[in-house]
Amino acid sequence: MTIYDVLKKLPYKKQLYVKYKFNLWMDREKEMTEAEFLKQVDLKSMGTYYRWERTPEFKHITSIVLATKQANDLLEIYEHLKIKVESNPNPKDIEMMLKLMKEINLHNKEAEKFFAKNDEEDEDDDLEL
Repeated sequence: MTIYDVLKKLPYKKQLYVKYKFNLWMDREKEMTEAEFLKQVDLKSMGTYYRWERTPEFKHITSIVLATKQANDLLEIYEHLKIKVESNPNPKDIEMMLKLMKEINLHNKEAEKFFAKNDEEDEDDDLEL
């Protein structure tokens, strides 16, 4: 489940808050001030959202956002380390690259399981042709 799948299930104002809080706008350059956000959701203060941040629902949303960002960070680290190892290999960098490759392989296996499960669900949709 992606963060966008979760967002679809939330009320519109909560969707906007999650996008505002974690900068999940499709236009990554979009920066919104708190005042602009409050105007968009027609509220006078952030109190409602600060209370919501203490709920299990918001904590689960946060973990999904962080997992998404972690995947992006993993890619950036891999690219940076790959360049470093290619240009000036040293034992520590090579060891780190091997550990990173192992971590990527674990993520890959989980992704394969996820998509295999989704393929099975698609085949099992009980539609009659």
